[in-house]
Amino acid sequence: MVFSAVLGGCSTRKLTTTSRSAVEELLLSRAVDVVMDKVHMPMLRDRKVFVDFTNLKCTDAEYVKVALRARLAAQGVVLAPAADEADCTMEVATGAMDMEHKTGILGLPSLPVPQSPIPLPEIFLYKTTEQTAIIKLLIFVHQKGRFIAADQYYAKSDRDESFLLWYRFQRQDDVREGWERTDLKHQAEDDGSKALK
Repeated sequence: MVFSAVLGGCSTRKLTTTSRSAVEELLLSRAVDVVMDKVHMPMLRDRKVFVDFTNLKCTDAEYVKVALRARLAAQGVVLAPAADEADCTMEVATGAMDMEHKTGILGLPSLPVPQSPIPLPEIFLYKTTEQTAIIKLLIFVHQKGRFIAADQYYAKSDRDESFLLWYRFQRQDDVREGWERTDLKHQAEDDGSKALK
């Protein structure tokens, strides 16, 4: 009976001093970055486009807005400040943008202590935590109601962390990979700037 208690149980705890953890925010924004890499609109090059975010209802909507506008501008799209000043309109909506959490533990989960605000700490032989940010973006482009283009874009960003006794290991960490990739890009740009001087 004691052996069964030691080997069974599960627990999920959110450790942060703010409403959302930094890892969650970075996973979501990383998923947005991956989606933006897939957006390719060659038919809109040099055309004035008004991007309509009226139907963009999601977490971190402001990040999505700036990321998409930057992506379009980098592809030669002229961003119009108003629909009546544009050649065409791009409507943007999210079908999903949220987190999936999964935690497994082999051992004793954290247990409440009667008349105490502090629970007993969990004791585990093996523990794994998986976090996945998922986004689905819909983009519809039209010219005064006439169809130009429409597509759906999916992306995800993952981070997992596992512990076997005192040994910690990770199979996937898109948060770290994202900032390492960005650091390398900035370093290469700095080195290029120095070489031109």
